[in-house]
Amino acid sequence: MEVVSKLFRSGKRAKQSLGLPEYICRRFSLAEIKIATNDFDEHLRLNSKSSVGSDQFSNEVLLLCQLSHPNLVPLIGYCIDEPEMILVHEFMLNGSLYENLHGTDSDSDPLPWKQRLQICIGVARGLHYLHAGVKHCIIHRNVKSSNILLDEKGEAKLTDLGWSKMGPPSLSKALIRMESRAAGTLGYLPPEAMLGELSDKSDIYYFGVVLLEILSGRKALDSNVEEQRRNLVEWALKCVREGPLIRSLIRI
Repeated sequence: MEVVSKLFRSGKRAKQSLGLPEYICRRFSLAEIKIATNDFDEHLRLNSKSSVGSDQFSNEVLLLCQLSHPNLVPLIGYCIDEPEMILVHEFMLNGSLYENLHGTDSDSDPLPWKQRLQICIGVARGLHYLHAGVKHCIIHRNVKSSNILLDEKGEAKLTDLGWSKMGPPSLSKALIRMESRAAGTLGYLPPEAMLGELSDKSDIYYFGVVLLEILSGRKALDSNVEEQRRNLVEWALKCVREGPLIRSLIRI
């Protein structure tokens, strides 16, 4: 089975043990990771510059080992060998949704509309599983196009649960008050996140921004366009006020 390593650099030296039970999933040695990835070949890595820390790393390992769904990237194992903290996933042949929507390869064909629809359905199913398919609702908190990977069949799979939060069984009727700073990515953050509030509806807002990306082919934030179009959500709201939304959004 092909594997891909996902490296997290916390800025601190990684502890050799993060309190993870040895039985929870396979722990790889750094030597095994180097062999599997051809000494960290760039084509076999998802992300080598993530700033996620040890707490988020442990959180993601613990969650992924307990979750199983066709629209979540499955975890094969992990490695802790200072200064590296590494997650090992199945290799997603077609990269991220972000790369497919906004890639620099001008010769590549845009995603067909049928596949875009299937991606939307897949992400929705993955989020529904996190919110309602497990005992305690899990809020992803970082749904974005770069955290949606496509397998060899083009099926969408959510990844990066490092910032996720687990709530009570009936979270849809409750808010979690966050004492820490808002997590997530600018351009996708729901307004309530800036107030330290969190619910499953926060993920729906993130997902809504992804839907706009898929529909328009535009980035959530883009500093290379005129100011009025830089923020996709603000621009979409402007389109709603001024005329037919679909005609204004679609540029493909």
